[in-house]
Amino acid sequence: MGVVPTVGPGPGPRRPLASSTAVFAALGVVLTVGLTSLLVGGHRSADPSVGSLSGASAPVVAPVAPVPQVSYAVTYELRGGAGALNVTYVAKGADIAQVLETDTPWSVSIERTGPQGSEQYFSLTAQNAGGGTLTCRIIVDGVVVSERSVSAPQGMVRCSKSLP
Repeated sequence: MGVVPTVGPGPGPRRPLASSTAVFAALGVVLTVGLTSLLVGGHRSADPSVGSLSGASAPVVAPVAPVPQVSYAVTYELRGGAGALNVTYVAKGADIAQVLETDTPWSVSIERTGPQGSEQYFSLTAQNAGGGTLTCRIIVDGVVVSERSVSAPQGMVRCSKSLP
């Protein structure tokens, strides 16, 4: 004879109305907070002199003055020899320019511009097309800043200069 355990009453009938009421109440609170935030946020001043809610003001940024530019009149020259091959030089805007084959004498003049105080690089390279001496020169603002020669057939000559 065993003792039959007593089972208490079950959880009872569910009341769907109570659960729905809690969900709708929570949803109402979220919507109210959201709408209030939008309305208050929309009325803030665009004037940077008015402080934000946190008390921090926007940083003041001073305008940056443009860097002065320096201009150079540059002439690259090749003389002598029996012509030149693979002529390469630093052109306008620091681009690299190339001439595959040319007779000598050859020259090109450009204007190079760059920020004041920055180093400017000038370079001319060529291959001697045959016999004789091939000479390169770089002239900046009327002054020869680099001059080199090569006498070997198919020899390479390179002139270069950096200026502040």
